[in-house]
Order: sequence, then C-alpha cells, then structure tokens
Amino acid sequence: MRPISLAHAAATAISLQLSLLLKRPIVWGRPIVLMLEPVSRCNLQCPLCPIGARTLTRPLGEMSLENFTQILDNVGPQLWELALWNQGEPTLNDKLPEMIRVAHDRGIYTLTSTNGNLLLQRNLIDRLIESGLDELIFSLDGLTQETYEIYRIGGKLNLVIEAMQTLRRRRTELGRKNPRIVMQWLPMKHNEHEIPLLRNKAAEWGADKIEIKTAQIYSEDQFGKFLPEMETLRRYEKRGQRWETKRRYQSCRRLWFSAMIDWNGTVVPCCFDKNEEFVVGNALMEDFGEIWRGEGFQKFRKLLLAKGRVLDICRNCTEGLKSCYISLNKLEKSAAHKGTARLEKTPL
Repeated sequence: MRPISLAHAAATAISLQLSLLLKRPIVWGRPIVLMLEPVSRCNLQCPLCPIGARTLTRPLGEMSLENFTQILDNVGPQLWELALWNQGEPTLNDKLPEMIRVAHDRGIYTLTSTNGNLLLQRNLIDRLIESGLDELIFSLDGLTQETYEIYRIGGKLNLVIEAMQTLRRRRTELGRKNPRIVMQWLPMKHNEHEIPLLRNKAAEWGADKIEIKTAQIYSEDQFGKFLPEMETLRRYEKRGQRWETKRRYQSCRRLWFSAMIDWNGTVVPCCFDKNEEFVVGNALMEDFGEIWRGEGFQKFRKLLLAKGRVLDICRNCTEGLKSCYISLNKLEKSAAHKGTARLEKTPL
C-alpha cells in the first residue's frame, strides 16, 4: 500500500481548517481518495437506488481500461485509496479486474462493491483475487430469499451466498488474505427482525466483517415503506413535517480530501450528485489540477462554506452523520439490555 505523504495530508487538512475559519475556499494539495465509476448500469432494480429504479437522467455507459489509466495519471501520485463504484454494478465492466491491477501496482488501496449475483456467472472470483483487490463489499439485505428480494429486486440470494463462500475458499486455496470480504447490510422495515442472526450467517457465508449502513431515502412514500421501526437504525429524524438527517456537523471534508469521477470522465463535487447537476470538469479532457482548483469546484465549496447544506444533494449526504454506519456490537448490547431480542455472539 502506498504510504500517505504526511506533508500532503497535513497541507490538505490545514487548508480545510483555514477554509472553515475564513469562510472562503483554500485548497492545497490534491484528493487522497478517489471514487471512480466503472459502469452506470445494473442487473437489479433496487427501489432506493436511482440506477436500480431507472430514474437516473444522465447518459449510461462504462469506462474503458485506457480511460481509467489516463484518469489515474491525471489525478496524480498522491492518491491513497480508490473506491470503484458509484451508480451501477461494477462487475458488469469486463475490465474491472484489470483496472484494480493497475491501481494495485501503483500501491493504491482498492475496494469495490457488488450485489454478488454475477461473480460466478462471469468467472470473476479468481480474477478479482489475483488483481490485488483489497476489499470487496457484498451488498446483501436479507437472510432469506423472501426478505432479500423485497429490496434486491431481480436478485437471487443463493447466488450471492455461493459467491461469498467460493471467494473465501479460493482465497484460502491461493494463499491470499485479500480481498477482505465485507457483508454490508441496509436495515429496513422488512428485514430489521433478522439482525440477531447476522453474525452467524456472516460466519457461515464467509464474511470477514459485517457493516451495517443506514439506508438513504428520497420520498415520503419510501420513508413509510422502508424506514426501520428501530430508531437506532435510522439516519433520519422528523423535524416538523420534514425528515432530516441526524448530523453531528454541517461542514464537509469531502470537497478537500476526495473526488468523484463518473464513467465518462465527468467530475462532480461528490457521489451525491448522481445526475451530474454540478459538473466541474472532465478528467479525460482537462488537467485535473485545474479542475480541482477551478472555478466550478471553488464555487461549490464557497456555497457550502457560506450557506451550509442548502442543496438537496447536500441535505441527504452522509458526511457528518451521527448514524451512517452502525456498530453491530453496540446494537447487540443495546438490544440485549432492553430484552428485545436474543442475539448470538458467535465471532467471525
């Protein structure tokens, strides 16, 4: 893994603090974390996802390996972490393992996320292991097909379980420790009763880690259908007639530490600009340093510093949330203390 330049990290952190203090955007350095979208299509139809719900308005497509390499060259050698996702199912891009290998060979920590339904069909297990992938997140929100398919519409739970188990087995057979297998769980009204079984199922299916991530919701109808009954599992709270995110702070570090680039090279302020409403440049056509400090990015930073989270994409953002990721240990202790569930303690 490439070590983070302490001087670069310090300069970036100081520029953020000065920006917050002076209420004007000061940017030193370049992003340490990059989100890159391999493809903007998906094989499932998850209703809370714009690509799954077929509500995404921007053009669909996939990134080529050549464009991927060009973008990495353009963003710069300071990059430490690469998250290969945004909208869409990354494993639909045939060049995903090769992209990971390019980043891995540069010492960049790589991770991607999948619904897991295509890994076996597309013979990706060994290719992902050999690519040097550091972490693979399986988005899995039901322990039975009945609960799973309520949200993962079109998916087959048995395919996901088999893929996780095969990956764990092949990783061992090849003498590898990576990719680390993460079972990510979105708690919703229809599946929250299954949480007491998560530890046992994750161990049985081969996960190294369980990650509970609160669901992002867009409309009043969705709040009624998907919002969990348990308050701890919600990232929202009702304020008057409106649902608002539970937030610790209003500032945003992302615009100083990370960047989001879609499949066609389009640079947007962050991953919450799903429809490319605030395009700040294109990393395939312009120098990224000029984009990073350019008028479009600076205008967006200035608006956030001056007026806070006034845009819809900012109001629903996970940055600064009290409850984006939830500790299963704390959840178990809380539930056990209240006597609401019998929670297994089987370690992974």
